[in-house]
Amino acid sequence: MRKIIKILTLIAILVLAAVVWFNNVGDIRGRVLGARVRVRRELKKVMEAGKATPENIEKAKACRDMLHRIMRAKRAAEERKGFAGVTITWKDILPLLNMKEIPLCPSGGTYHINPALQVPSCSIGSNGTVDLTDDHNILN
Repeated sequence: MRKIIKILTLIAILVLAAVVWFNNVGDIRGRVLGARVRVRRELKKVMEAGKATPENIEKAKACRDMLHRIMRAKRAAEERKGFAGVTITWKDILPLLNMKEIPLCPSGGTYHINPALQVPSCSIGSNGTVDLTDDHNILN
């Protein structure tokens, strides 16, 4: 009789272990599938946000063109002052750009001359999209 009780107890434990294992596998499988769905949704959002429109690309190109002009004027102003590394202000640059007021980025950003040995920048900068053609910065 004791032997039968031990065998039935062992069978009950094995059945219980199998039920718990199958439930956990199903739970894990469900969590993995749920995570996949969430990742796909987030990836879709990132890809949609990362699309550069033709309008944004044109505005960024105009911004980069202005940044290059500001950089050339900054270098010319440094040469006029006699040496590189001197502090340059908008007052020094505006006449070289043939402008009376500080230019504004077409997308609404503001330009910064930055200290010597740094390129001029736009407050928009890299806007975080996948496409680099709509960024508002220059490399050199």
